[in-house]
Amino acid sequence: MNKIAFLFPGQGTQYEGMLDDLPKTTLTSSLLERAQNRLGHDPLLLDDKEYINTSVGTQLSLFIKGVVLEAHLEEENIYPHVVAGHSIGSFAAAVAAKVLSFEDGLYIVKKRAELMDNVGGEEYGMGVVVGVNKEKLVHMVESIHNETTPVYIANENAEDQYTVSGKRTGIEVVLEKARKQGASKAKFLNMTVPSHCPLMDNVGKTLFDELEKCPISDPTVSFIGNKNARPLQTGSTVKEDLAFNVSHPVLWHNCSTIMKELGVKLFVEMAPGHVLVDLIKRKFSEGHFFPLSSFSLDDVLFLVQKYKSK
Repeated sequence: MNKIAFLFPGQGTQYEGMLDDLPKTTLTSSLLERAQNRLGHDPLLLDDKEYINTSVGTQLSLFIKGVVLEAHLEEENIYPHVVAGHSIGSFAAAVAAKVLSFEDGLYIVKKRAELMDNVGGEEYGMGVVVGVNKEKLVHMVESIHNETTPVYIANENAEDQYTVSGKRTGIEVVLEKARKQGASKAKFLNMTVPSHCPLMDNVGKTLFDELEKCPISDPTVSFIGNKNARPLQTGSTVKEDLAFNVSHPVLWHNCSTIMKELGVKLFVEMAPGHVLVDLIKRKFSEGHFFPLSSFSLDDVLFLVQKYKSK
């Protein structure tokens, strides 16, 4: 039997009104009601124009959408063998793996976003570099990084796709150097938070303390960690990864390799977007890829049933 992975995207895929196209079902209504009870306000306000590009609006919207869509797959008896999320996506993956409750996830995700905003500001940000290998990028970053202009390699999404994080003045120099080195893309991301680097160390420590207050269970399926790209089998290791992925690079390129080594052939990416399956396809074209931004729930249910036994 082909194994199934459920994938949960991170920031950058959000858009205004992204919660409006959730399935109009009793299950959706129930989960939204639970979210409203936990948050103290209507969760459908989170994706309004005023809020969607704030850290709280973005991260909670992505978390809620991932949890709701995954719950609908489970309702139709489609269960994953492996779950993986990119950055904030890991929290919905943790709910799917039964490590964390939906309500506790809402609390922790909101806290994470608020803490991140306290570190960020207009002078901080992130950039993306495509078409330059890691060795060259490391050299660029090391030549620029210092105490007053901190800049770090953040996420490793593919062999030739990385993000950099830190002070915008330092990132600008890295991007310019990357362009001169032949990068096919080198630009700022629409973020004012230096995610996935040591500037977020205190955020990770605070999140760990907050997670200590939440009931944590061992995952029911393999949970692929962001921080070390390994399948995690205990609640304590997942808790650590959830807390500290904010201050460490997401090793998505290695996560893809691990999922294939575990025998995953079917990849279902929760909406919005299809960034994660696109990255995996670049490396392993022989799998079957079903992003819910491109396929309806009914289509995915049919296709998963069709291919999972082949």
